[in-house]
Amino acid sequence: MKFDTVRSASNIYAEVGYVSDLGMFESADSYILPLLWKWIDQNLAEQPTKHLMTSLLITGTHEPFPMPHNQREDEYHYYIYETNINNYLNALHITDKFIKEIIDGFISRHLYNDTLFVITSDHGYVFNDHGREILGLLSTPLESALSVPLILRNPHLEAKQLNGQFTSMDILPTIMDVLLSSIKSDEHPTNQLLSVPSHQLQSILSRYEGTSVLRMPIAQQPARHTFQLSNPGNSYIVVKQYPRKLTYDVANDQVHLYHLGYDPLELVDLIAFDHAITASHPPWVGIICDKSRIRKWKGLWQNEKVNTATQHNLLFENKTLLSIEKSDAINNSSVHLRDMLDWADQAFEVARLWKNLVKQRYRYDSDAVSV
Repeated sequence: MKFDTVRSASNIYAEVGYVSDLGMFESADSYILPLLWKWIDQNLAEQPTKHLMTSLLITGTHEPFPMPHNQREDEYHYYIYETNINNYLNALHITDKFIKEIIDGFISRHLYNDTLFVITSDHGYVFNDHGREILGLLSTPLESALSVPLILRNPHLEAKQLNGQFTSMDILPTIMDVLLSSIKSDEHPTNQLLSVPSHQLQSILSRYEGTSVLRMPIAQQPARHTFQLSNPGNSYIVVKQYPRKLTYDVANDQVHLYHLGYDPLELVDLIAFDHAITASHPPWVGIICDKSRIRKWKGLWQNEKVNTATQHNLLFENKTLLSIEKSDAINNSSVHLRDMLDWADQAFEVARLWKNLVKQRYRYDSDAVSV
């Protein structure tokens, strides 16, 4: 995506002088707002009906979650007795107030009703979730590291919460869907966010790789596959066809398999089952296959490396979370291990293929790509 104008810390220094750095991304978020308002006001002064698009990278919620220098000490809230989580929650609180400043700025300029706000993030964060000794984002394929909010806000959009498996690839098709539905007509006058012929938007939408979150999946079609790449060049490829999830640890050459419908905490690696420890088998797993089905696949299914005693302890400690209420269809059925392993075979082949395509595209040190 190409922007006509880019503003960063160097522009802040030129406008207001040097300000001390905050966190990993130089100046605090609040210093960029005057530059944003200046850019908007100048563009609309030249052409009041001009359509504008801007992207604002808010960095206050990024590790190490520092407090702004102008924040009073008594404004720091102790939500929980854990420093990292406490710092993170305070950073969220400050960012919420910052977003309110942005909204108020659009309201004062009479732009709020004609603006589509899209709020999302590039990644989540892990705080030793579910008994794992993992802090941060590096080297973790957990859902809490990959799941992010996606909020679309405009007064003319109906308020609702959508449940589904979406990715960042879906943002542009969703925006285009909203723009298509906002074009005025004599029969149904609505907010006109963009004056572009609808056939042009529909043409682009039909050729884009993602899918609009406003369009519900067709029941007769298979559930979509989604892909995540965690720490490019280092660690994990994740393939999901909800509720099935396969993680391929590229660095250590290991594969793990989870059923997110029954196991949202990702405690039960279905590839790593040890038949000798029946206590670690939750009741929703139907083992209707012989022991050889829990096999290594081309040397990549690392069953013997799993600490089954630790797995059993995690299951016991989190048994209330594992028995959360689900639909009758889930409560009255079980997962067939054979089916999950067959799906994992196919998903792993796709993951390996995708890994090699990524290496071909982004690695320039060698023409050879291993398969």
